[in-house]
Amino acid sequence: MSNSLLQVIRWELSQLMKQRSLFLLVFIYPLLFIFLFIYMYHAGVITQVPIAVVDQDTSKSSRTLIQQVAASPQLLVAERYQDLSAAKHALIKGDVYAVLFIQPEFEKNLIAGHQPEVVAFYNNQYMSAGTIIFRAMSSALKTANSQIVLQGLLEKGVALPVAQSQMQTVPTSLHPLYNPTLNYLYTLISGLIPTILQIIIMMAMVTSVTRDRFAATGYQPILQLANHNIFTFLLGRITPYFIYFLLCLFLFDTVLIAYFDLPLKGHLALLILGDIGFILTSCLYGIFFGLTGSTLAQAYGSASLVASPGFGFTGLIFPRIAMNTFASIWGALIPVTWYIQIRLDQTLRAPNIMTSLEPFIYLLIQFSIISLLITLHLRKIRRRLI
Repeated sequence: MSNSLLQVIRWELSQLMKQRSLFLLVFIYPLLFIFLFIYMYHAGVITQVPIAVVDQDTSKSSRTLIQQVAASPQLLVAERYQDLSAAKHALIKGDVYAVLFIQPEFEKNLIAGHQPEVVAFYNNQYMSAGTIIFRAMSSALKTANSQIVLQGLLEKGVALPVAQSQMQTVPTSLHPLYNPTLNYLYTLISGLIPTILQIIIMMAMVTSVTRDRFAATGYQPILQLANHNIFTFLLGRITPYFIYFLLCLFLFDTVLIAYFDLPLKGHLALLILGDIGFILTSCLYGIFFGLTGSTLAQAYGSASLVASPGFGFTGLIFPRIAMNTFASIWGALIPVTWYIQIRLDQTLRAPNIMTSLEPFIYLLIQFSIISLLITLHLRKIRRRLI
């Protein structure tokens, strides 16, 4: 069996080197996407989001308010306008992502105790930027309001300790869990790269399988090399791709852990086991679509239809618990959903061992079912050829 397996591996490697498109898909695209997305998100956090200010009061209090907003590292006061319509136009054009509007007589109403309103408009089409703006502006405005009120009390002759006691509120202590630095490299990239890799793996395996399937000789040559052993046929076909894609994931993790300080709060062995399970299951999905598609277009179409929308169903950009039944089932049927959960568990969350094993169970179920379906299909093919 070992000699047959080596022959199948050599056959697959020789075919892989001959196909330029498959060579690029396997050896170039994964590394290109890994380094491209790491470069794009290397900052980790969103800072200096441009905003506009419309100050129709131009008082000391309004200037204090603007200074406090400008002091936030997440925000950059990029433009100042005299009227709200001009600021709205800049927001629509995309020159700024938010507008801070300070109404006339802001300071006068504040001193009179009328609680003047400060209005902030922000573009929430970009949900990440919108969340950052909302959080940063809320914090800045709260701090500025406290400073303005305190200064007003002091100007009225109220002693500092008394003024501070009058301003005391219920203290709030917020602790972001599992990603306290709010670093996008730790969460978003850990979802984007596996999703892209899943598409590449499935497309590569579809290309490999359909190359033989629609050739003049069909599967006969490679099945002969495998001594008509289905396990040898599958293992030999998957091995070159599995090894290389696993090395790509190892490189990805090494860069994040060693250079970007990605925490490893779980178990490295479980993370590696998740890498292996994810790649193997994705390979089997690609083989299944390549075997069952009635035409070349249908084989590619089925694989892309399942894999391409995967990122939307993984739960990173919209919680799976809030999805409808259709979206929840779709997410549960693709390997990347459970692999991302494994990555986040072993790097950021550090759950107990039973919780850690849950995504492995779902991944194993997928692996087992797709392996069974492929085996049954290959047995039919073998019976026709023998």
